Amino acid sequence: MPSLEQMRMVGESCTEYDAISSEVERSCASCSHWDGEEEMCALDIFLEQLTNLDQT
Repeated sequence: MPSLEQMRMVGESCTEYDAISSEVERSCASCSHWDGEEEMCALDIFLEQLTNLDQT
């Protein structure tokens, strides 16, 4: 499972982010694509997004 900090950083930069509510912090945990049981992005782009952050 990714750390909360990684989920926040990816959530802030992810182009596919879709908030579950307008009153939540932007993070993977608050994205409609985040699968609670798998604890990973349903679009299977989390690792790609995280890697892209490291490239900047």
